[in-house]
Amino acid sequence: MDAKMYRHILEDSLLGTLHDHRLGPSTIIFQHDNDPKHTARLAQEWLEHQNLLVLPWPPSSPDLNIIENVWAEIKKRLETYRPRPRNTEELWRVVQKLCEGKEGS
Repeated sequence: MDAKMYRHILEDSLLGTLHDHRLGPSTIIFQHDNDPKHTARLAQEWLEHQNLLVLPWPPSSPDLNIIENVWAEIKKRLETYRPRPRNTEELWRVVQKLCEGKEGS
């Protein structure tokens, strides 16, 4: 993914979600990390043009980004899960079980 694709995702998903919830861009504080596509001029200019307030974020740190830790834990549990998922549907069901604490097969 590059800055152009990231901007496209923001245009479609972020603005669409705000619209669905009847929120304006100036009513939220947007958070992302310092990934290069997030800090690219193209993305930054788009965010400014939309009047989105962006939460200041320190240099990338998995310790501050909880989703990195969540995905690491899920991956660790998936490595020992049997039977192993054979397709995306099975994978999704297993991930849901793991997140619910239902680790049996």
